[in-house]
Amino acid sequence: MKNKCLVAFNWIFLKIQSLVISLFKKEYLPIVMTSVCKAAETKKTYVFYQIKPKDTTEVPILSGLEQSHSFAIVLQGPICMKDDMTYNTVRFYKQTYPHAVIIVSTWNDEIPKNTIRLVELGAIVVRNEKPSHNGFMNVNYQLTNSLAGVKKAKELGCEFAVKTRTDQRVCKPFVFDAMLSAIQLVPTSSEKQNGRLVALGTGMGMFVPYYISDFMYLGYTEDLIKLFSIPLDVRVNDINIQRNLGNLSRRQLSEQMLPPEIYILKHYCKNVLGLQCEDTLAAYWDVVKNYLICYGMMEIDLMWNKYNKRYDLGSLAYSYLGKDDSYERLSTMCFDFINWQNLYMGNIKYNQCYEKYTNVTFLRQK
Repeated sequence: MKNKCLVAFNWIFLKIQSLVISLFKKEYLPIVMTSVCKAAETKKTYVFYQIKPKDTTEVPILSGLEQSHSFAIVLQGPICMKDDMTYNTVRFYKQTYPHAVIIVSTWNDEIPKNTIRLVELGAIVVRNEKPSHNGFMNVNYQLTNSLAGVKKAKELGCEFAVKTRTDQRVCKPFVFDAMLSAIQLVPTSSEKQNGRLVALGTGMGMFVPYYISDFMYLGYTEDLIKLFSIPLDVRVNDINIQRNLGNLSRRQLSEQMLPPEIYILKHYCKNVLGLQCEDTLAAYWDVVKNYLICYGMMEIDLMWNKYNKRYDLGSLAYSYLGKDDSYERLSTMCFDFINWQNLYMGNIKYNQCYEKYTNVTFLRQK
């Protein structure tokens, strides 16, 4: 209760401060945020801020970028009405990728006026029936919407596609073009793929087998259809198991395929690529090196309009001084583009001693 009161007091104080300064300074936000950052800094930490416009039409984008591929951007999930997130994201993508097909794959119970607005922007809306069983941590919802979206992209003749979320925005302009180029430059090691899959590294991702973010996948449309055509999860979405995830070891997490991130990638590796998928870093790093291209969340300037994570860029991108980090855990190490490239080029090499990091608990024990 004391914490809630303190947070409320700080919020009121900052709102009043912002209002007063705005009366005298048009550009008041940098003044307010700089003072907050200075006050929050300690002897051990720096604190930064970032400002993004909610109205994406205010973002000046270079025009004239050539797009040589037929490409679809699929946003899957319920339409996010907070700050008009889905609407503004579609508008931003239409501005940044004018030749891309924008597909919003959502549910058939969405309010019609919300989908009509997206259609008026030029998006294609795909309505889906929710699966009868949601699977552990709702993984079946993601699989259902994603598969329907990329199938629509295939139907419309798009050779490539990217699967994203309706409550997220990739703010770095032209990053999808860079990813498409990377697929052309770096061949896959499997004849069962048309090309590599581009995915996002996530915190702890270097040392939790098959723990690659499910926020975004980009690749040949046919490969994405295979990725999301894996079996639906028949397990019960037990809240007690969810609460106990942090107590499991990283290896146990992989063995049981509990998080959607692991469930999707591991099933793909088994069912499509025909791999054994041992729950070791050796096998996992081979997958990343031979069949994926990874980017970091900060490299693509990902914004997630959910929970309080949008206020903590370090938490989202698992950068420096993660609260769960230590030399024994290496929790902030992830497969961003730099680490992926170093692995691919042999600058980072697997060592048997790294397997010890799979034996620690998923989250630090209090």
